[in-house]
Amino acid sequence: MPNFSGNWKMKSSENFEELLKALGVNVMLRKIAVAAAAKPAVEIRQDGESFYIRTSTPVRTTEIRFRVGEEFEEQTVDGRPCKVGPGTGAAHVWGSGC
Repeated sequence: MPNFSGNWKMKSSENFEELLKALGVNVMLRKIAVAAAAKPAVEIRQDGESFYIRTSTPVRTTEIRFRVGEEFEEQTVDGRPCKVGPGTGAAHVWGSGC
């Protein structure tokens, strides 16, 4: 597996507001999240298949830790808990907020 460690800048984002809408995030918070997420600073630290990802925007900073192929918990933009796990070629997201 390639090493993704480093500091990253987003090149583009598509359909983020539509994703938030599908997750049930209210319109005001969607607008704030879309504006704040336009240019996040992302730090990735990788040790084999273990990852730490820190995403910073003017509004908030989030941190997640996970191992490839294992389920982990995170939160939606409005703070609801979500579980993320391995799927068929993509991560599957489920939970009361997902």
